[in-house]
Amino acid sequence: MLSTEKQRKKKSNEMEMSGSEDVRVEIPQGNQPEPVDKINIHDVAREWEGCFEDNDNTQHSERKRQMQKVHPLLLKGEKGERNRHCYEPAVVSLGPYHHNRDDFSAANEYKLVTLEEYRLSCGTQNNSMDSLYLYNKVFEVIHDARKCYIHGSTDEYNDEQFNRMMLLDGCFILFFIECVASQNTMLMLNNEYLGALGFAHISRDILLLENQIPFIVLQVLLDLRFPEDRGERILNWFFNYLNYGEIIGKEENVLEKKQPLHLLELYRSYFISLSSCFAHVQSSNSSMWHWRENLDIDTNEKWNYVKRNRSFASVTELKAKGIFLKCTKVDDESSNGDIKFHSHYCYGELELVSRAVYSNSKAIYLNMIAYEMCPHNPNDFRVSTYIRVMKSLVIRPDDVKELRDNNILLHSLGRDEDVVKVYDEIDAPAVNVHMFNQLRRGIEKHCNNKYKTWAAELINIYFSSPWKTMALLVATAILITSFLQTYFTIWPDD
Repeated sequence: MLSTEKQRKKKSNEMEMSGSEDVRVEIPQGNQPEPVDKINIHDVAREWEGCFEDNDNTQHSERKRQMQKVHPLLLKGEKGERNRHCYEPAVVSLGPYHHNRDDFSAANEYKLVTLEEYRLSCGTQNNSMDSLYLYNKVFEVIHDARKCYIHGSTDEYNDEQFNRMMLLDGCFILFFIECVASQNTMLMLNNEYLGALGFAHISRDILLLENQIPFIVLQVLLDLRFPEDRGERILNWFFNYLNYGEIIGKEENVLEKKQPLHLLELYRSYFISLSSCFAHVQSSNSSMWHWRENLDIDTNEKWNYVKRNRSFASVTELKAKGIFLKCTKVDDESSNGDIKFHSHYCYGELELVSRAVYSNSKAIYLNMIAYEMCPHNPNDFRVSTYIRVMKSLVIRPDDVKELRDNNILLHSLGRDEDVVKVYDEIDAPAVNVHMFNQLRRGIEKHCNNKYKTWAAELINIYFSSPWKTMALLVATAILITSFLQTYFTIWPDD
């Protein structure tokens, strides 16, 4: 009884303490993550909103960004499992995320060759000192480069090992880019060490999200190799090769005094610089307008994501409605849109930039989308939006044929069905709804205009070819002649 009474008083005292004193939970100090910079959540929200509304792809967050890995949600589901290999390097590892894999031994041996070739191309004289000089120049930015990777991913490498990795990988990337852009015969060294199939995968591997090295390392090596802005010109030529399938002379400032996080981010900036806005032109004489100026948007639709994000008609269906394709010329400096829609009086015009689709396009598109899906990375989802538009336009092989005939889509996949399959297997989980909805509303408004669709049907049925036009004229002449003959038979001229 006494012990029971003591326990009851003890519990009563504990209850009184819990009601009157603060309760603290001590968290062990071991294995604590590094503190992150304090940010204002309202500023973060406004930053994301600005990316969507202002269509500004040149400004980047002032917050510290890191090289993320592919978001796990992109690897789930049937398509995610099927596309998993598109995020993994095939012949060469770059950076720490896939380092020291046994299946990349041939590429690691080749990196030593590219280091020597890159050193010689810098115009050096003393072999040992020159190699050490390259090493020391990269070492100057090694601590900043290490911070670019997610916490813990570089812990197993000391500064010397990490610096050697950055030097070898950077020289490998730039040697390949220069050989492709300059059409240098030294490019055949890739076949010697990696084989023809390995060579075909290098341009894919250097643009994988998890296979990047900090651009500050590449910038150091570029400045040592190329005077003035020739390094930027080499990058531009290489990007032209990826986008158009050939080295073309169009000059663009791909860097524009920006400091990208890595090469993939820089290529994405180049890719969307061809599409600075998805523009809708109301008539042939009107100017482009942004979504915020469209005051007639239904309020219910403004907040209905599903309704605003729905697909529109394919290329062949649009053609039946009198909307025809037009290729934007690469050298057209006045062109500031990758996809533009013009609604004229009797027909519509969908304007697109020419692009190449080849064996590596799927992997490169998926990794640019994966980059856009990374957290702590405010962006406008421009590539995802472009892919969503193309998925709407390309449904069947006839759509690909129309794009080919108008020099908008160039492909080396053999069959048009393979191009349809490429776009079908690429998912764009999130898009810039403002841009996509702007284009969709312009197209739907044109298609819902009966006068314009009737005119389109007349053109498609009777004026789609010279023979149909001639047949219509002959039939019209016969009809008029028959009418006049009947008229003068009934009412002969006195």
